Amino acid sequence: MAGYLADLGADWVRVNVHLGGETGDYTLFLDAGINVILTFSNRDPANMDTAYGTLAEWPNSGFPFLSKETYQQQVREALAPALPYLAQGRQVWAQAENEVGDAALNPKARYWSGTTDQYLELLRAFDEAVKSVHPDIPVVLTSFPSESLDAALDASDPRHDYASAHIEKLLTQGEYDAADLHFYGCVEDIPAKVQWVKDHMPAGKLWISTENGGPDPRCPSTPHSWRDDLAGFEAAQAEQVPARLAVCAENGGSVCLWFSLFDLRGEPSDVFNRLETPPRKKPAYEAFKAFVAGNP
Repeated sequence: MAGYLADLGADWVRVNVHLGGETGDYTLFLDAGINVILTFSNRDPANMDTAYGTLAEWPNSGFPFLSKETYQQQVREALAPALPYLAQGRQVWAQAENEVGDAALNPKARYWSGTTDQYLELLRAFDEAVKSVHPDIPVVLTSFPSESLDAALDASDPRHDYASAHIEKLLTQGEYDAADLHFYGCVEDIPAKVQWVKDHMPAGKLWISTENGGPDPRCPSTPHSWRDDLAGFEAAQAEQVPARLAVCAENGGSVCLWFSLFDLRGEPSDVFNRLETPPRKKPAYEAFKAFVAGNP
């Protein structure tokens, strides 16, 4: 994968770190001169609170810890290999969990089997552990799903009260350096999503986007799935690469990533994937490469 990123001219990649499970060697990217965002997920069977479900029931979920000390030690151990690269000027950002919901209020939450308060407790422990490894590693708040940001913006949406209160609580009570915004839906809605988060975020915080992709058939202006017309869908997807990345950067994103340039198995959603084995490059791959070359 590092070879593909070098070919693309990419400066950043996001890597999942599953505590208690198998995780790839992220230093391969650092060796190649690529900065990393490490998204940590507590999936250690010996250190997870399963009050809201088990790993077997929610295989993509992170869980509240039972032992803060064990959790923090695992985070420190996972970050230790990054220290020599920080001295060389590489950037390593550490994120606590992906797309956290509140399992007490939303039993269908797929990526966090705990409450908002339990996540805030984990985030505080995460921040302490990361800063003890190196004070210059930015801590990233969990990511906000695109659909949750849509709901927060739309007072008529039945999810509005839950989404707006949940996101605002994380933004105002969390210990972090940067928030993570996921952009699917409509390209034209991205600036409003960014502004809403800025309006509810303490001064001095940064924001990044580790997932940005389309065209999204859930957007009224792009209502067709890749199943309807694969060639047309992928042509539109390639056109959206520069549009989406540009609007992310122009609105102040410190890091703007894309999902995804390959069809691949193992993703929870097939909205943007044909689920190919082996992975197949999409036309978006060359569009991404051209955008990076034109925007060094």
